Amino acid sequence: MQTVSENLQKNILAADAVGFSKLVSENEYETLASLKDCLNIFAELISKNGGRIFHSAGDSVLAEFVDSKNALKAARSIQSELCEHQKSTKLQKLEFRIGIDFGEVFADGENLLGEAVNFAVRLESFAQPNGISLSKRFYQNLGMSELLVSDHGIQTIKNSQIHCFDLILPGLRKRRLLSSKERFRIKVGVLFFIVVSTTWAYNYYFVTEYERSSVAVVPFINKSDDPKLDYIVAGLRNEISGSLSQISSMDVISNSSINADSLQNQSFLEISKQLDLDHLVFGEISLQDTQIKLAVNLYESQQDTRSTIFSTTSELTEILENNKRAVSSVIDGIDVPISSSEKANALRQGTLNVAAYDEFLKGDYHFNLRTPLDTYRAKTHFDNAINIDPKFARPYGYLGILFSRILNPVAGSAFKPEERDSAMYLADLTTKVATSLGPNVPETFFARAFVQTLRLGQHKEALENVNIALALRPSYADAMGVKATALLGLKKPLEALQSLEKARELNPNFSIEYFSIEVIAHLMMKEWSKAKKIATLALRRLPEHEPSLVMVIMADVALGNMEDALWNLEELLILNPDFKFQTWQFGDFEFLSEIALQTAKKIYE
Repeated sequence: MQTVSENLQKNILAADAVGFSKLVSENEYETLASLKDCLNIFAELISKNGGRIFHSAGDSVLAEFVDSKNALKAARSIQSELCEHQKSTKLQKLEFRIGIDFGEVFADGENLLGEAVNFAVRLESFAQPNGISLSKRFYQNLGMSELLVSDHGIQTIKNSQIHCFDLILPGLRKRRLLSSKERFRIKVGVLFFIVVSTTWAYNYYFVTEYERSSVAVVPFINKSDDPKLDYIVAGLRNEISGSLSQISSMDVISNSSINADSLQNQSFLEISKQLDLDHLVFGEISLQDTQIKLAVNLYESQQDTRSTIFSTTSELTEILENNKRAVSSVIDGIDVPISSSEKANALRQGTLNVAAYDEFLKGDYHFNLRTPLDTYRAKTHFDNAINIDPKFARPYGYLGILFSRILNPVAGSAFKPEERDSAMYLADLTTKVATSLGPNVPETFFARAFVQTLRLGQHKEALENVNIALALRPSYADAMGVKATALLGLKKPLEALQSLEKARELNPNFSIEYFSIEVIAHLMMKEWSKAKKIATLALRRLPEHEPSLVMVIMADVALGNMEDALWNLEELLILNPDFKFQTWQFGDFEFLSEIALQTAKKIYE
């Protein structure tokens, strides 16, 4: 086995799939299946040409070759085979970039490290889709003067200066890039124009570094070892995320798209690339004697820099009082256009009473855990917040959603039967109060629309209210989902799918309910095959999801796949022995009940 101390001269090939994360979010099954086929092509041709794969993670490959000509031959063969694969496959088509460098590396077990590895990876990011980029060192080591290449001179790639060549390949468009010297000459040529025009432009425009910014707030860390403070870190994260999403020049990724598990073994730069983000907000609390230290930090992906933008050490009450300052620091730290009124709206907490705000944060923490016991605890804290400040709108809105949840016997199992019996009335009442008390609070209109479309069947009114919520909070993924549901209730499936697509952009790790909305839209349009495909994807994520299983059966019956329908019906009856198509309902969609009755008639004929 090689040791860390061995210095070697190696040819390093690096490859990566283009836009892989986005493709997975759009069509996970086909993309992963296609990736497996492509990686098999890599493995076969690298081995055939005397190379060795020393690292492979997800959609990336790193391989070593002793001979430079073998490395080039392998790269060419791979791109050629991949091109043929793209033409013949019925799965998701994948394109790869390849970069090759030659230089010194050192071994760490079976892995290789060093400048040649780093430069090969940078060259891969520089390469065209389906293309191959070479370093000057590799090109010179080849000794093939007849090789057709495009010399792009010295390029700056991820803060590294690399002399880059493109290998000219059949069917791949030749590109023209400027070298560092050429770019410098152009910069000198336009310098005078910039100096003159900047003075004029500054008088008319508010110049910011970003016209728009894509932002996510990662889970804050509780370093205090006191689990009672978990609600503080969760609450601060939710408050910052909610406030940022009210700013029209910020696209704020839903909190559910980045959880603690997704951060494992990933750098902030990797997360930013994966979700196409400009900024990440992160923070932590810790104990210093009897006081709490809060630090809020900002990561900027373009510069790969992080900075502490807010820090305080104080009592818990002061931490809550300073929450507005923390949020303001984050808004000021992300340099995008923002009006004073927009910022003022984003900083509204809804109450000046710290005790009421504290109870609300506790309720929000348990509300998001969603277990029956946590749902009951959330109600207690929301009730306390309202008792302390009866004009605090947000807990009324959250209570409305909570009451609609406990109509489900499992979710409401911690509540008394009489509480569940009155849940519909209370959901209606509390959301009406919420919108009355909070005319500028997006959560209240979201809650009202949620109850109206999913429980009351008031789809037109729900659409009006959810549009108000989105006007107040443009980056509101769940509101986009509720809008899609309301549009379905109004029998506008195409518009519903458009709204759902926007929701997915803001929530890449979307919930299974998004699948249900998409399936219902296709059922409404009698696109049975598409409905079955999406419902099947939902079942792969959550096999026990009853609505998806029911809708798969509906689609199979409509398609005439009675054998598949009966097999799935057996699975459904195992999950719910009391299930009957005649009484099945999902939301307030009459046409679904009609399809269910038609399905029952055909199955039991």
